[in-house]
Amino acid sequence: MQRHPERPLSIYNYTEACVYAHEWTPVTMACRGLVVDDSSGAVLARPFRKFFNHDQPGAPDLRLDAPATITDKSDGSLGVLYPDGAGFAVATRGSFTSDQARHATAVLRSRYPDFVPPAGHTVLVEIVYPANRIVLDYGGLDDLVLLGTVEIGTGRSSGPEAVPDWPGPVVERLPHRTLAEALAAPVRESREGLVVHWPDTDVRVKIKYPEYVRLHRLTFGLNARVVWEFLVTGQDLAGWVAPLPDEFHRWVDSVVAELTTAVEARAVKIEQAYRDIVAELPDGWTRRDFAERAARHPERAFLFLRLDGKDYHPLLWQQVRPSADRTLHKVGRDDMTEPSEETA
Repeated sequence: MQRHPERPLSIYNYTEACVYAHEWTPVTMACRGLVVDDSSGAVLARPFRKFFNHDQPGAPDLRLDAPATITDKSDGSLGVLYPDGAGFAVATRGSFTSDQARHATAVLRSRYPDFVPPAGHTVLVEIVYPANRIVLDYGGLDDLVLLGTVEIGTGRSSGPEAVPDWPGPVVERLPHRTLAEALAAPVRESREGLVVHWPDTDVRVKIKYPEYVRLHRLTFGLNARVVWEFLVTGQDLAGWVAPLPDEFHRWVDSVVAELTTAVEARAVKIEQAYRDIVAELPDGWTRRDFAERAARHPERAFLFLRLDGKDYHPLLWQQVRPSADRTLHKVGRDDMTEPSEETA
């Protein structure tokens, strides 16, 4: 939760811990920029519920032949319009004051000062401008692209057709009538992917093109060596991963688990070997007694560090240092899943 710097408002956003633990509930899925009046508790702005990539845990069943609305997946930042006492402003998924939120609010007030969202609804936009480029190059586009609305009282969402008087650009709607038709169509060049919305159930799912995922990996230079360096140096890995798209989080989590498991398993063996040697030594044993046995052991370097009370874990971490060539792009699709902050 973050408070507005000037108004009695709070904005709620799911945390990185929620993403890693897959703690998706109706509450966490609703908190993607939920704006609340602190004095009354009233919800003033309600975003789209969290929705997933088609191959992520939490994704809905893919209803190939059910009537669906297919729109472009824009490569920018989600913007949530909310009333701030001076008209309307734009927040991003978890902030009133992010660079994207401030820029979008300035665009809204300078370019569309007379726009008022439909009563009882929150308008959602994609914030696109050159300095906010993620991967795709939209040229000089600097605008708010209408995505749709959410009815605040019910959470029911609609596409951009629900805001016929929106004065700015609107997300591209594709001609496909079902998901099956969309999947059969050629991949569009220089596009992130698709958003599929089944109006009857009000369920959405993202489908990202493989080339976009590859380009995003190149853009951010993500590889196993980078993950290892964050772990070894104690830097904030979760904070660094947070802006990346959903596809990268599960892969990073798997690299962390693999490296940590390898180090911990090796440490267990070293500790067991140390205990075994000590158990065999006579009362009043000396370092020489220990050395006679430890010198023949394959873990002898670590055993002497253990004997001297020194932490051998840094050396273990050096020995599990992975190759920089190991990237998400070189593993299977089953290794891909969850979040981003501004790019979600």
